[in-house]
Amino acid sequence: MVETVFRTPGGFTWIDVIAPSREELEQVANQYHLHPTSVQDCLDPEHLPKFERIENTGFTILRAYDESALAHADTIQELTRKVAVFSSPNWVITVHRVDQPYLEKLRARWRARSSGADAHLLGSLMLDILKSTLLTFERPIDQSLDEFERLEMGVFDAQGGTPFDLKLGYFLKRKAFVFKRVTKLLSDLLSKILTQDAPDQAQVQDVKELGDSLYFYSDDLLESVHALLNLHLSIASQRTNEVVRLLTIFSVFLLPLNVITGVYGMNFEHMPELKWTYGYGFALLLMLGMLAATYIGFRSKGWLGRTNWANENQNRNRNP
Repeated sequence: MVETVFRTPGGFTWIDVIAPSREELEQVANQYHLHPTSVQDCLDPEHLPKFERIENTGFTILRAYDESALAHADTIQELTRKVAVFSSPNWVITVHRVDQPYLEKLRARWRARSSGADAHLLGSLMLDILKSTLLTFERPIDQSLDEFERLEMGVFDAQGGTPFDLKLGYFLKRKAFVFKRVTKLLSDLLSKILTQDAPDQAQVQDVKELGDSLYFYSDDLLESVHALLNLHLSIASQRTNEVVRLLTIFSVFLLPLNVITGVYGMNFEHMPELKWTYGYGFALLLMLGMLAATYIGFRSKGWLGRTNWANENQNRNRNP
């Protein structure tokens, strides 16, 4: 579908092309003399954000967050949708396969202001398209930060936390990486698409700060999730060490008993204690003595209580 969003009295036009057929795209390309390579890139869903200038025509590829993305989507192609933008001093053409809510709002906003005078109409429109694209990442980044907090609470079994799942942590890390990469690429386009036809510098600075803040939050989210995954693995390793420690203690207690029973379980004919009236009681007392000696030795070294890190945490809680 080819839609003319607005046309000013001076002739500046914004044309929005939604889910075009090859014939429709070729018709638009011939009418506005678009470069064939750029037109071909419009149909390729794999491209990352970029900007190219061919003579007087600028070609920009943007990627916006896809609100219909699946919960376990973790790649740029699965989490975002591509929007191709052709621009010249007299027109802007946007091409995308699927219409997005932010594009609907953008078109409605510009239809309402198309009659107003603007000395830098091209720059203002390109800036607004870039800003609207960046804003699509604001809500998913905030949601990912909330999800991270719940997972962090789940690691420490805090009330209200989400039980930690390594797979959930992995998908959250992948999302954070996509957000960081795309917001960085989009932010870098600002200085490229705005040349002499730049709008008010306050608007440019506003978009720059938006891109920088989204990049900062996504980068912080990525580092935090990475640290949380390492923390989870450390806690799991600590718990494994506790189990091994407990089994080792049991084995040390049972080892002298096995030695004693092994000695008196040998089938030699001439063993002095075999005919001894008090031999059975002596063996039991010897076992109890060995157990008591092992217990006292371990207790004196602090090996039977909590681990040192647990004692330190307990003391810190008692004496903040």
